[in-house]
Amino acid sequence: MIHYFIWKNVDSRVMFIRVPNRVPVIRPEERVEHVTIPGRPGELTVTEGDDIYQSYIQTVTVTVVGNTHVRDAEEWLRGEGFITFDTQPDLKQKARIIGALTFEKHSRNLDLWHADVQFYCEPLKRMRTDPTPIVLDESGETVTNPSVLTAKPKIAISGSGAVTVSAGGKTLTIPSCVDGWVIDSENEWILQNGVPQIGACSGSFPVLAPGDNTVLFTGATGLTVTPEWRFI
Repeated sequence: MIHYFIWKNVDSRVMFIRVPNRVPVIRPEERVEHVTIPGRPGELTVTEGDDIYQSYIQTVTVTVVGNTHVRDAEEWLRGEGFITFDTQPDLKQKARIIGALTFEKHSRNLDLWHADVQFYCEPLKRMRTDPTPIVLDESGETVTNPSVLTAKPKIAISGSGAVTVSAGGKTLTIPSCVDGWVIDSENEWILQNGVPQIGACSGSFPVLAPGDNTVLFTGATGLTVTPEWRFI
């Protein structure tokens, strides 16, 4: 079986690139600190926060079919973008190609060129296709998170005035909301046309915990939730 990957929305197979071996699925290392306390056996393990993991290197051996396609491969396999491996075809993660890229001829008789590509991958993955926004017309509706990780959604607000939004045990208050403002829980901003509104809110930005989440709101006529599911 010939394996593949998708880099910057381009399938490796259309670049005359083969991936001879299945790319392993890596679970990232959790970022922790081990603290030694005098008089206490062992160490105290302290996590930096919820769902905080280390980036890692995913090395992929590729074979380019034909010397004429080596230059195209060199130009394509560079920079930063999103990578999808065929071992998890529905997920993508941000990555940067690092290190030297050296193509070596496989043999005298076959026009095949091998190289090891190093993808420096961010630890958390997202759905390859953009998630469908969830429209909430009434307070108290349920949103189900299919992942084991907490999602930090974008929430567009319909309505103006004093608004509160609660989800995942966190409540955000916007004293003077403007119709169309967006709660960006990942970056902890309130956005108007993509521009952060400094000092526009108080409290904690709502999240979507694994499983079912009841979303409560007051002062708004409705919410549109873009969930931004995250996976390891």
